[in-house]
Amino acid sequence: MKHLPLLARSSLALFTALLAFAAAGCNPWGMRLFSLEVRHGGEVVYQSSFDVRDDKGTAEIWDEAGENLFADGLSAPEAFTFPEDTRAHLDGTVDVRIAHGDGIISEVSLEGLDLIRSSEDTTDWRLPREEILRAKAAAGL
Repeated sequence: MKHLPLLARSSLALFTALLAFAAAGCNPWGMRLFSLEVRHGGEVVYQSSFDVRDDKGTAEIWDEAGENLFADGLSAPEAFTFPEDTRAHLDGTVDVRIAHGDGIISEVSLEGLDLIRSSEDTTDWRLPREEILRAKAAAGL
């Protein structure tokens, strides 16, 4: 490596550091990547990923769980009923978990759950504000 120009060595070091941050589920800009998972009958029926600033606590992480989604999806659409084109509903006990990497940040069980999307032509499913508030209350926040 001593034959590489200084700029190439610096670029390689920067790239290696950024790769290490990404692999850890973090990034150097003060954000953490979280996952939100909804289970119904032991089966994952919805998953999403979202980012939150590093200085936020658990209550604020819940607040962000329905915002700034990087990825989302109904893993098992057959588990849901669709009372409206933009609303999906689950009956019964639903477990909702927020995790960062392999660590669980918060987990609650709720009776029933709704997801919403912006229009009938999109797949941007997310937790509506009222469900986030209900989950926070169940978590004691």
